[in-house]
Amino acid sequence: MNSTADAILIKSKFFNSTIVRFFLSAGVAFLVDVIVYFICITFIYRNQPVKVFNIQFSAASFCLLISYTCGVITNFLLTKYAVFSESTVAGRKQFFRFSLIAGVGFFANYSLLRFFVEYWNIWPTLARIISALSLGVASYFIHKLFTFRIKD
Repeated sequence: MNSTADAILIKSKFFNSTIVRFFLSAGVAFLVDVIVYFICITFIYRNQPVKVFNIQFSAASFCLLISYTCGVITNFLLTKYAVFSESTVAGRKQFFRFSLIAGVGFFANYSLLRFFVEYWNIWPTLARIISALSLGVASYFIHKLFTFRIKD
């Protein structure tokens, strides 16, 4: 084979891996999350506390809720159609499961974000990146075995 054919074969094998596609999909969703977070905290809320129904939230926490929601929707759609498209689980059941895992993930992200911002004084956007990356690997296995499993 020539080098071009070899490169195409390597790329096709690379992208045929569900774990590679999962992390690429998660990476795109992660970028959506971080970009929305950065825009919200920097330009919309300007790192100032946010009041909703007379309850005050830190800008870091409130922006996490917004950005995380955007990232979860992006991640679900990419994961469903580009990673685990062969799953036999019904779409609404997948979304419910995905949302359930995302809800648990949100509180884990929230806890880590608060820890990094409030106790280590890390810049909120960097803290958001660190918290998301630290939970990524567990997410793959949970979604593979639970959310998008293939029935035998």
